[in-house]
Amino acid sequence: MFNKKKKNSHVSIEINDYVLRALVSKGPDLSQAEVFEVALPHEIIDEATLKDEMALFEIFKENANKWGGKKQNVRFFVPDPTVLLKSFEHARDVEPNKLKEFVQMELGHSIHLPFQDPLIDVYDPTEGDGQAMMFAAASEEVNKYINLFLDIHMGPQAADIRALCNLRLLESMQMIDSEKTYLIANWLINELSICIYSNGNVDFLRYQQIPTTISQWHAKPLKENELDFTYDGDSEDYRMTIMDQVLELDRIMNFFRFSLHKGEKSVDEIIVMGDNPLLDQIHNYLKETLPVTAKMVDDSQMQKYYPGFKAKHASLLGLALKEISS
Repeated sequence: MFNKKKKNSHVSIEINDYVLRALVSKGPDLSQAEVFEVALPHEIIDEATLKDEMALFEIFKENANKWGGKKQNVRFFVPDPTVLLKSFEHARDVEPNKLKEFVQMELGHSIHLPFQDPLIDVYDPTEGDGQAMMFAAASEEVNKYINLFLDIHMGPQAADIRALCNLRLLESMQMIDSEKTYLIANWLINELSICIYSNGNVDFLRYQQIPTTISQWHAKPLKENELDFTYDGDSEDYRMTIMDQVLELDRIMNFFRFSLHKGEKSVDEIIVMGDNPLLDQIHNYLKETLPVTAKMVDDSQMQKYYPGFKAKHASLLGLALKEISS
C-alpha cells in the first residue's frame, strides 16, 4: 500500500499472535534467502493488534542483525483485520491513474470509511464503466510498525495486503487459471483470511478470528531458526472449531453466488494455505464437506517451485516477490 526506495536486498516480515517470521533476501533470486522464526509471547499481539510496542521493539532489536542490520529495507503485512475492500462509483471521464486522487478527494463526502487517515490502493476492473474498487486500511496500526522499524534503523519499504501476496505466490506457482473463480483460504492457528479472486481481480475479502486460547499453543524448536507449534488444550474442541469455519466457507460461497452475483457467478475451486498445524485435516474436511474442488499448498508443492521453503512460508514468499518501483 506504500512503496519506498528500490534496492534488491530486503527482509520480508510476517507477524501474528504467536510467531514472527523474517525472510531475508540478498537479491531478486530467492534461492539463497533464509527464513528466521521467533516465538512471540502471547501478550504482544492480540487478535492481530499490536498491544505491547516496547516488547516487540526489544525482539526487533535482538534479531535485527540476522535480518540484515541497519538500513536494511523492510516489507511487512498490513494487519488483516484492518483491511477493507470497497467498490465505489466515479464519473466515466476519470482516468484510471487519477482514481486514487479521486478517492482521496471524495473521502467523507461520497465515499465513507470506518477509520481516519486510511492507506488506500485503487484498481479498476473494467475501465470506463464508472465503477472501481479500493483497498483501504487503518493507518494507525501500520504506523506502529513503521515507527518500530525506523527505531531499529531499518527502512520500511512496502506494506502489502496478505491476500495480494498469496495471489502473487499462487500465480508464480501456476495454480491460478484466469478463467476460474477461486476462494483462497489462509488458515493460521487463530485467524482465517478469505479472498475470492475472479478474472484477475479480488471480488471479496473477509477476516475471521478462529476462537482458541493462544496461550495453550506452545512453540518448540524444530531446528535452528524454525519452530513447531503444539496444543495442550482439548484437541477435539479445536477440531470442532475448525469444522465450524469450514461450514462458514460454504455460507460465504453461497452469499457470493446468490446475494452478490444473483446466481450468475460461483466459486470453482478452493485453495487452502497457511501455517495451521491441521492444514491437512482442513483440506480433507473441505473435500468431504463442500461440493467444490479443494487443493492445498503443501510442502512438496512449495519445494517444486521454491526449494528450501515450506507451505507455511507461502504468504511471506508472496511478499518477497513484490516488485518495488523506484
